[in-house]
Amino acid sequence: MRVRWRLTWLALTAVAAIAGCSRPEPLTPQAAAAKGDALLRQMSKTLAASQTFSLTADEMREQLLPDGKKRQKTFTRAVVIRRPNSVMFTDKGAEQDGTGWYDGAHLTLVSHRAKAWARGPMPATLDEALDFLSNEYAFQMPAADLLYSSPYEALVTEDTKGGWVDVQPIGGKPCDHLSYTHAVVDWELWVSQDERKLPCQIQLTYKGAQGKPSSRVTFRDWNLAPEITAKTFTPDVPANYQRIRILRHATVEDTSATVRPAPAPAKAK
Repeated sequence: MRVRWRLTWLALTAVAAIAGCSRPEPLTPQAAAAKGDALLRQMSKTLAASQTFSLTADEMREQLLPDGKKRQKTFTRAVVIRRPNSVMFTDKGAEQDGTGWYDGAHLTLVSHRAKAWARGPMPATLDEALDFLSNEYAFQMPAADLLYSSPYEALVTEDTKGGWVDVQPIGGKPCDHLSYTHAVVDWELWVSQDERKLPCQIQLTYKGAQGKPSSRVTFRDWNLAPEITAKTFTPDVPANYQRIRILRHATVEDTSATVRPAPAPAKAK
């Protein structure tokens, strides 16, 4: 009975702790906005000061099908970043198995499932490359704002409204929950309560898109001093993979990346 009593007491203590974390005293709108802003700035400062870091992200994206129904696509992405211009990532999921490298001049993508690879020119810094991917390749990453040199400036605009909401458990750890609205995208962010203030999770709802699809990225395994080698950011393309073209979706002229002109066709004899 003594063992059972101890287990029961521990269970009740855990429930009480969780209840206490999820229902703190409500704040006034002004206080909630100020607290959220302070947490965002602390998180941004931590990430901006981290010149080399790695993380693992479990990502869920909603896709709108032709019949109007939503389909969820999930995968896990492991990322290593060295500012200002080096990235390596791997994707693992039911529908994808790939690797990518950015080296300050090119983006190289490898699909192990399709046994194919592609390479395209990119700007010289990660901040510029993230903009270039969005504008020129229509390639969207829900967590991209957190990878800029100043995540705060990437996330918050004059039209962004919101602040701190409550404390919720993410991955078994209490995280401060922030919620913001914007004309195009509403987003929620969960920030760790330790001194580092790292992102625990981010969720976005694309109000301007048909069906208002959402994306959620849950972060784990943050390492602000990972071990890297000279090969970490060097593309490793299997010799038997076929090279394919990257299709650009250009809407404006961009001078930040130099693209070599295609060779003139040979004259017929």
